[in-house]
Amino acid sequence: MEHSSQWLPPTLRTERLVIRPFTATDIGAFRTYAEGQPATEYGSWLGGASPTDAARYLVDTIARYGRPPRADLGVVFEGQLIGGVAFRQVWLSPPTFELGWVLHPAMAGRGLAHEAIAALLGWLFETHPDVHRIEARVRGSDASGIRLLEKLHFVREGVIRHERSGADGALLYGLLRSEWTG
Repeated sequence: MEHSSQWLPPTLRTERLVIRPFTATDIGAFRTYAEGQPATEYGSWLGGASPTDAARYLVDTIARYGRPPRADLGVVFEGQLIGGVAFRQVWLSPPTFELGWVLHPAMAGRGLAHEAIAALLGWLFETHPDVHRIEARVRGSDASGIRLLEKLHFVREGVIRHERSGADGALLYGLLRSEWTG
């Protein structure tokens, strides 16, 4: 994959959302939705929701913006940051991306995660013609996450096991370019 040294993460617009790079001024809203996503339940994407953890995450995220092929982006609904979506390249050959998302729990049930992920998928397939596969992981007990991926035509490919006592495994889902109906 060739990338310009001037690469910038995208800003995407949907009917209801703006998906854009994070800024340092997002710290308050970021902490609000991060606090609803405990690392012990959802994984260590942030590592915690303390002010230090949130600030470290945002600083690291913003610092990576000039270095593709990855980006964490904020999801804005009605002018308010409500969550984030992310992508990163996980395989060089064949080029494969992994994506993830997190929205404030109060936003559940409105189709906002579907709208955000569909927009990101469309952008990834459009701007990266050599990518033929996108992966996502979801907790085995996350019924809404599973429904979201399956609604977007992702196929369950396996279980990622771990030894943490009492925790369910993560499910690995994949979407091939030929399966994308966006």
